[in-house]
Amino acid sequence: MTHHYFAKPFNICVPGFAFSDYDDYCAQMAALKDAFGAPVEEVSFEYIDGDNEALFNALDINQATLEQWFDDLEGLDGDDLVQAIYLAEYLNANSADILDRLDEVSLFEGDAETYAADYIEDCGLLDDMPENLRHYFDTEAFARDLLLGGDIEEVDIMGRRFVVWGC
Repeated sequence: MTHHYFAKPFNICVPGFAFSDYDDYCAQMAALKDAFGAPVEEVSFEYIDGDNEALFNALDINQATLEQWFDDLEGLDGDDLVQAIYLAEYLNANSADILDRLDEVSLFEGDAETYAADYIEDCGLLDDMPENLRHYFDTEAFARDLLLGGDIEEVDIMGRRFVVWGC
């Protein structure tokens, strides 16, 4: 998918411009002049269209980080995108650190209680317990303890609920 951005000069007398890649941005910046013919050097960015607006805004992309955005981060999708947004929004990771830390983030889509039930099942925590007693195990309390103990965290990213652990 093509992403679209807008560069808004800090000089209010100079019109901004739309761009979709770094080369396009550089070419338009080189040609951008004020009314006196002086080059315009500072702009802010707006994300206009695409799939990665949440990450773009969480990282507060600026002129110093725009090239890295296009080289490394713009193409993130799926779990990598959600992990990157988590790192930027919740752990304040900068754009330079995100790619190195993606493996630190483990995600489960759903709420803490569903995560706890899956965890119990996958690990076989109740396998040694007689079948007729298993339904007495309080999964809700277990999930609450995991949350309160800091073992897991529930977060909302891009309108979806995730459980995160391992960071």
